[in-house]
Amino acid sequence: MSNAYFNSLCGLTIILIILAFSALHIQNVFLTADSVSMTEAIMTKMNYVFELITLVIFCLVVYICAFLNREKYVKLLNMIISTWCDIPINSSSQNILSNLKFHVKFIVMGSLIMIVIIQIAVNFSRNSNIWKVILVALTFNLPQTIEFTALAFFYSLVIMLVTILANINNNCLILTKNTKVSVSEITEVQMKSTVTLRQMELAYVKAFEIKTYINKAFEGPILACTIQCFHSIISESHIIYHGVVVGNTLTTHDVVNCSIWIAYQLLKIFSLSYAGNLIKLEGLKIGQTLHNIPTEKQDLRRLMEIQHFSSLMSYQKIEMTVYEYFPLDATLLYNMLASAMMYLIILVQIDKRE
Repeated sequence: MSNAYFNSLCGLTIILIILAFSALHIQNVFLTADSVSMTEAIMTKMNYVFELITLVIFCLVVYICAFLNREKYVKLLNMIISTWCDIPINSSSQNILSNLKFHVKFIVMGSLIMIVIIQIAVNFSRNSNIWKVILVALTFNLPQTIEFTALAFFYSLVIMLVTILANINNNCLILTKNTKVSVSEITEVQMKSTVTLRQMELAYVKAFEIKTYINKAFEGPILACTIQCFHSIISESHIIYHGVVVGNTLTTHDVVNCSIWIAYQLLKIFSLSYAGNLIKLEGLKIGQTLHNIPTEKQDLRRLMEIQHFSSLMSYQKIEMTVYEYFPLDATLLYNMLASAMMYLIILVQIDKRE
């Protein structure tokens, strides 16, 4: 309990530091005599400040949600472990676990470390005074590191759930195979698997419950993240357009900095859509495997189990959503880019009229 309060105090301290330096950064943008090339026009200044505010809002949302759901995270991990232990282990289980370790260790942790290094390198290579570098580090780089860390935690939990679904699917695949062993030239013995369809159905129900917990725990941060990413893509693209085409004031470093920042946002949206799409695809694989289970010469109980499992999957779909507003799947990145392009065109038309 003391560790929980200590961690909460550390998190609150970081939030207060970000809030204090964000106020100083906004003051620096509007009151500094020598204007920065990226915030020269009033429209780019407003976009710059609003982008800063969205990052602060995300940090507040993720801290509040983490504090409120602190017990759910422990329950989630216990449910993931117990559900995995309930599923029979076969030869494919080790390959699934190896894939999980690769995702968590190399993809998640490696990408997080690389992003932090790139942020530090780009920030400290800017042609600005040390005060501006500190402001950017504490109001842009630090909140974005928190954002990527939260997404990495979400992605890791989703990959664990995908691992459970993949193991369920592999065990269901065993039921699609009619294994016969020849005892003599005349007789054949049908080998029955120790895996039962009822076991897989109960494991799926637990997996759906895990998905629901993950969904509820991360809905707020994901919504704040998508809003921040959407605005950042528009804001940074407009800064590049205004600084290169309209004002011709941006340096090469500014263009590279804005382009890398846009790439950060695309990476966040891609990770969300990819994680949600993985769960959706594994659910579809289980449904396809159920339909491939042979029904010839099966007793009525087995037929009813297949029908009940299929009906359960149609009503309890393994899909991630954000407050039922939009799904987390492969369409998220496309919709985000299409909407951002439309709003960017509107900003460009406003620039032309001015």
